[in-house]
Amino acid sequence: MTISTTTRTKQYNGDNSTTVFAYDFNIQADSEIEVYLGTPVGAPTSWALQTITTNYSVSGAGTAGGGNITFGSAPPSGTGNVFIRRVTAKTQTSDYVENDPFSADTVEGNLDKLTQVTQDMQEEIDRCFKLGTIVPDVGVTAASSVVADRANKLFAFDASGDFSVAQEIGTYQGDWAASTAFSARDIVKDTSNNNIYICLTSHTSSGSQPISSNADVAKWALLVDAASATTSQSAAASSATAAASSATAAAASASTATAKAVLTASDAVDTAADLVETAADVVLAEAAQVAAVAATGASAFKYTFDNSTTMADPGSAGEIRYNHGTVGSVSALAIRATSADTGNPDISPFIASWDDGDNSTHEGYITIRKSGTPATYAVFALTGSVIDNTAWLQLPVSHISSNGSWSNADTLYISFSRSGQKGDTGATGGVGNELADNVFRVIDNSDNSKKIAFEASSISTGTTRTVTMPDANVTLGTPNNDTVTAGKTDMSIVQGDVVYGSGTDTWARLGAGTSGYFLKTQGTGANPVWAEVTGGGPSLGTDSIIRTNAKVIDEDITFLGSENGMSAGPLTVNSGRTVVVTSGSTWTVVGA
Repeated sequence: MTISTTTRTKQYNGDNSTTVFAYDFNIQADSEIEVYLGTPVGAPTSWALQTITTNYSVSGAGTAGGGNITFGSAPPSGTGNVFIRRVTAKTQTSDYVENDPFSADTVEGNLDKLTQVTQDMQEEIDRCFKLGTIVPDVGVTAASSVVADRANKLFAFDASGDFSVAQEIGTYQGDWAASTAFSARDIVKDTSNNNIYICLTSHTSSGSQPISSNADVAKWALLVDAASATTSQSAAASSATAAASSATAAAASASTATAKAVLTASDAVDTAADLVETAADVVLAEAAQVAAVAATGASAFKYTFDNSTTMADPGSAGEIRYNHGTVGSVSALAIRATSADTGNPDISPFIASWDDGDNSTHEGYITIRKSGTPATYAVFALTGSVIDNTAWLQLPVSHISSNGSWSNADTLYISFSRSGQKGDTGATGGVGNELADNVFRVIDNSDNSKKIAFEASSISTGTTRTVTMPDANVTLGTPNNDTVTAGKTDMSIVQGDVVYGSGTDTWARLGAGTSGYFLKTQGTGANPVWAEVTGGGPSLGTDSIIRTNAKVIDEDITFLGSENGMSAGPLTVNSGRTVVVTSGSTWTVVGA
């Protein structure tokens, strides 16, 4: 057969229903095809090789126009998640024997297989990293064949997505420390002077800081010279002081010159005074300019204002933005990791260290001044942790003070001063024994807006009232009135109930008893109960004209000699029971 296409792959969208997918290239055996399913559906990032027979079957092997892949279960819905490719076996199975008949079909089949193998390999070669064409006179290609052009570079992709090489940036390792393994291009901070270094040669550190005097100094290269910047700051400040002194001296000279001019003539005095004032103004202006430079450039980093109020990456090197259009309402800053200073240095490690103090009120003060106009400024307190988003940092702040304003793209200088560390708590001083009620307040320890005030105006003149605290925790409630009602108890009281003491300072409810029963006490330490009336019967007739009693005595009864009794008989005393009539008492049984 002829091979008229270089196609060796097919890709389809699964729809959770289709099971048959066609391929239009030649294969010579079912095993020379691979089928993959991608996950996640919609944007495959990983692929799972499917198993022939278990997951799918193949038709069309040996056919020029290809055939079909049939799944046992329909692939799930997804974009480009069904992938089919040819993988021709890299073997030759035909044995050509001299003087044997020449089979054109066999030869053509082997040539077809060689073509397919070539196509398979070319497709894989096209997906490989490749050096540029070796033609030295042409210049550097995307990935140059010149070794020097590739040395100490990283594989990368350019803006067009093409393969290239790029310079390695480096890895920030924090503060330098002794006995630490550092690799080439590691970036560290020298805590003795805040200088930033990059490692040139892999080694294990020893000795101490500063790195500039360390025995391994040759293994490091200086990236940010913070120490020199500090020195420049001091020098600028000294220059400003000197300029101010010069201004003072000039003013003194002006006074002398004026006095001499007065001795000459009044007209000359006016002229000399004008000249001296002009000279003094020039000196003062120069001094102010020096001070401005010292204030805004020597100890600060250069940035550009971005008037967007969205708390996100400002996007460009050396930009800063607020989260509010009104400076007094700003509560967060977004600062790019790289400043607008020459070379756009990455100062994010320095900014990230601003929250390393132990002052719980605020970490320090951030001062922002407008370039060329230091009187236009804003001061914020850093009130929490710095959020490092790699390319930019977010800082929680509160507005302290400000003057003037700036516009989008204005140049600013940003500096930071840490708050003082919290000292030890000192001894508590003595307290006077009397405080006015309009001064004394008890403040909640977690919310100082909650206060307890005392008022003594209702106390009679010359009278002292004493509040005595019991030996117990007390929670004060709001009394409504001093009347105790059933609704103010923890019992449900209904008509006929009896409330009694069931223990010390404890109430209990005895529900209404059976009609005709009486409330019987059981003595100290026992609860009362309802009891049936025994030893007698109910009254009969109007006005209880007839009194009745039971006919059977089933208890022990003793007359003590101080009382008499009468019963209607006949009576029966149950076995084991006795009635004792002590001397002095009389028991009369009527009808016995």
